[in-house]
Amino acid sequence: MLYDALPTSAASKTSSLRRHKRRYAYLCVFATLVVVGFLSFAVRTEHVQSKLAEIQLQLCTPALTAVVPEEQTPRMYLRVGPLGGEGMGSVLQHFKQSIVLSQVLDSSLRFGWNEVWDHRYSQSEIYNANAESQTLNVTKACRVQDFIPHENRDVVVRGWCAGEDSAIARLDEVRTRMADCTGIMDTEVDELTQDLNGCIMPWVRSRLIPPPSSSSSFAPPSLSFSSDPSRPISVGIHIRWGDTAPPPGTDISTHDLYGSMNFPDIARVLADLRAFSSNLLEITIAMEEADRAVIALLNLEAEEYTLLDSPQTQALDDLRVLSRSDVLLLGESSYGVLTHLLAPPGLTIVKGGGLGKFRNTSGFGRHVVYLDDYKAEDIELLLE
Repeated sequence: MLYDALPTSAASKTSSLRRHKRRYAYLCVFATLVVVGFLSFAVRTEHVQSKLAEIQLQLCTPALTAVVPEEQTPRMYLRVGPLGGEGMGSVLQHFKQSIVLSQVLDSSLRFGWNEVWDHRYSQSEIYNANAESQTLNVTKACRVQDFIPHENRDVVVRGWCAGEDSAIARLDEVRTRMADCTGIMDTEVDELTQDLNGCIMPWVRSRLIPPPSSSSSFAPPSLSFSSDPSRPISVGIHIRWGDTAPPPGTDISTHDLYGSMNFPDIARVLADLRAFSSNLLEITIAMEEADRAVIALLNLEAEEYTLLDSPQTQALDDLRVLSRSDVLLLGESSYGVLTHLLAPPGLTIVKGGGLGKFRNTSGFGRHVVYLDDYKAEDIELLLE
């Protein structure tokens, strides 16, 4: 064995000890460079440089002497890697499992890689904005993939959201095993989850609705009724950009749209709302790269609606404005779903439903009615 070959004289022991110390020092330096290099790649934050000295001490000190402060903010759950260049609704489909796992593991989800993509805004900055400032503690940083294999991830997250005992027990076990992890990293890049929006709805609202300390008032004035609404009913309509660019020769006025409510159905619901209230409706239409010729198919005068088509840098502002509507008329586009997740008490009428995007999202005083089941009497849900 190696230890059998070590010198045994006092002088030799001293010389050997010095050599071991030098080797240990070299290992410390090497380990420090490896961790620092990884953090610079994964986190890319200004906090990293300020923590280098602390990290080096932790790496070169026996683990038993490392002291973690008793009082600290929840540990960080860092979703490593870019979120991509899709729109605000679509990009959410790529980290819903991270949202669930971060909550189960008593940690606070953060996103790195603040790149600005084609949409000219950083998704990471938007989703990090409402979270408290935090630094990744690498005293014992753990990778979630080492505890939940990729092939099991989707099943266990779906099971947890559905309240399945086996999934809850499995994640309780993972939580126990990761209890002493000071920080958690998630390197998943292949997720595509279109449903589970009911499961993540509270988290999304906490990150995208302005905090109470904000000077802006997100929720509209309450809508009360006697014989008539106390104010005009606000109606939000989302027309998905891709739906208005069908093959040449297509009649959009009667075309079955993919991610938006069809125009005849929008007109029908608007007529029902006008019959329900003698007040004028306050209509807001969100449409990227808006085409007035398409909007004209709704037979609305220009003064009857407000158009949301702001520069990309104001995407979150437009999303919030549309979501504040008493009534939302949507298809199953990811942007439309995100609008609904933020909405205050009211009514959302949805064309479709086959993708399960609106499943279990009747919450926070918001009602969901699918167009196939819709009746004019459903507008009375606004009274509740």
